[in-house]
Amino acid sequence: MSRTDFLKPLNDIACCCESAAQDYTGELKSLLSSLCQRIKARERGYEAAEIQTALPMLEKALESYRSGDTYQGVMLLTSVSRNWWEAVAP
Repeated sequence: MSRTDFLKPLNDIACCCESAAQDYTGELKSLLSSLCQRIKARERGYEAAEIQTALPMLEKALESYRSGDTYQGVMLLTSVSRNWWEAVAP
């Protein structure tokens, strides 16, 4: 997969991480839910194997945020982010 194909998912997860860092939990849950829906729908830019295999972790992160377990949520979210950035490394 080309590096540019990862731009949409990387932008989405960056927005999620930014909301988490600023403790905007409501916005984070909305952004994360939207990201999961785009991955499930296999929208253009979200169909790569690396993106698809991250869906269970992102859904678990969303579930963690919804239940108030922000520590677990942020650990899962940052893990996915790191994995995606490694996939586009030169």
